[in-house]
Amino acid sequence: MLPTLTKSSGKGALRRALERFAEREAQRRRVTRIGFLIDATASRASSWEQAQMFRSVQKLGRLAVRLVRFGGGRLTDDGWFDDPQKAAAAMARVRCQSGVTQILPGLAAFLDAPPEMRPSAIILIGDSFEEDAREAERVGAALRNAGIRVFSFLEGDDGTARAVFGGLARLTGGRFAALGAELPLHALCEAVALLTAGGAKALARLPDGPAKRLLLAGPSTKEKAR
Repeated sequence: MLPTLTKSSGKGALRRALERFAEREAQRRRVTRIGFLIDATASRASSWEQAQMFRSVQKLGRLAVRLVRFGGGRLTDDGWFDDPQKAAAAMARVRCQSGVTQILPGLAAFLDAPPEMRPSAIILIGDSFEEDAREAERVGAALRNAGIRVFSFLEGDDGTARAVFGGLARLTGGRFAALGAELPLHALCEAVALLTAGGAKALARLPDGPAKRLLLAGPSTKEKAR
């Protein structure tokens, strides 16, 4: 005998269906916010490819990016871009200039924003660190408490920068990578955007490659030991 469907149970099923629909619509409309903190000092002029990294994430749907960069002794906050292509155009106009790193003030700028305007993740790109390493730990803890992950991508082999970049990634639950032919910046940025927007399930849709494996596997034992 089939179970009797009462009026109350029918209303409950309808309510649950409407709630699921509302949740799907909210997810579809939700904007994923990602911050970029970029070293634009003179040492990076020969490998400047920042515009390409924005183009690699523009196809990923509702994505807003905030661009913060330093160079020439200045920290510049270009604000939020709803269109990554506009961020790419802004970066194409940037010229690298000599100056010390300003990574910690740049990270603090993201923390100073209202909670609803903070990014879910920050992509840090640079080749050196000339600030207080102990202060970096404090900033990393504050980012972790705010629910912001840092994905640190290092160009070159500066030992101090490697230690600090790796520490920020570990503290916040992000990832560290040394850039190279097998881990190009644009591929890493695309993978981070997918992971931030849709989690491991979304990242799994990427073709298999070093960037995908790095983000799915998490920090390596070797990096933890550095």
